Order: sequence, then structure tokens, then C-alpha cells
Amino acid sequence: MRNVRLAILGFLAVLTLAVVFFFDNRELNGLTKDRLYPMMDEPRQHPQALTSKVSELGNGILVTKLYSRNDSTGLYFGMWYRNQDALIELEDVDWLLEDGEIEFLVKAVDSNGTTYNAETEGIVEGTFSTFRYVQFDDFHYDDTLKNLHVAFYPMKKEEGERTPHHLPLVEADIEIEPNIQ
Repeated sequence: MRNVRLAILGFLAVLTLAVVFFFDNRELNGLTKDRLYPMMDEPRQHPQALTSKVSELGNGILVTKLYSRNDSTGLYFGMWYRNQDALIELEDVDWLLEDGEIEFLVKAVDSNGTTYNAETEGIVEGTFSTFRYVQFDDFHYDDTLKNLHVAFYPMKKEEGERTPHHLPLVEADIEIEPNIQ
């Protein structure tokens, strides 16, 4: 009888943990698994996908699919990572933080040579991962774009100014895939 009680208590403990993890990570999982668009405001129409899959950039940073509005303006995506302490093992720097998470300047250069800059916005925290939104309002998509070079620069406070670190934490090319449904 004692073993049956222990088995039931063990099962209930595991079930409780599973439910807690599910609810704690529901929004994060929706964003990382492409069930929610990586946009801070809910779009009125389904945005146009520019890539078909998640991209792994290195240093444990992953990027969602890239999206543009249906009028081919704006670029939206999200980045997520597990542990920011492992990301930033650089010298002792006064990093710029939002709700305890490091801010990033995201620089994107398209295959036509146009450069776009934006800072990460908003935070969605899960049990083990953190998601950040990236939005370029001045981006314009056209069919000639082949790829997008993205670089993530951690932001720091230097003499009261917001400045990006001189080296990107991670950078990579993301291939644009036209006509994705």
C-alpha cells in the first residue's frame, strides 16, 4: 500500500511540474515554434514570410522566420537564447539592461547593400529561455533580395551614453526565400 501511495504522489508531482512548465513557457513556445508572429502588436493581416525556417546563428542564439507586412514594408523577427551569462563573457562592462536582459543593437544589411539598424524590444521569458523582438520599420522587401546579413551588438553604458560594443556577439547571413506560402 505504501508503494502505491508513493507512486501516486510521484505521478502527481511530475504532472504538477509539467503543467507549471507548460503555462510558464506557453507564449515563448508559441513564438519559437512559429505559432505566433514575432510582432509586438498583433497584425491585421497575415504577414509575408521571407524565410521558411528558424536560423541558428551561433553562441546559442536562434532567430525565428523573417516576416514583412503584405505591402512589403517592415521586417519582423525574434531572437531567443537560453543563458545570457554564457552569451556575454567579455570584459567587465556596464551592459545596458531591460528587465535584467541585455539590450542589443541589431544591424541588418540586405543583398542590395542597404543597412538597417534597430534595438531589441520587449521580453518574453520562459523557464529556461528569453525571447526578444526585432523590428525594422524602414525595411522594404523586393524580389531582388537574396540574403540578409544580421549582426547582434550588445549595448553598454559608456559615459552616460548608449553605445554598442565594438564587436558583434554573433553575425550571420540569412537566405531570403521568395514566394513562401
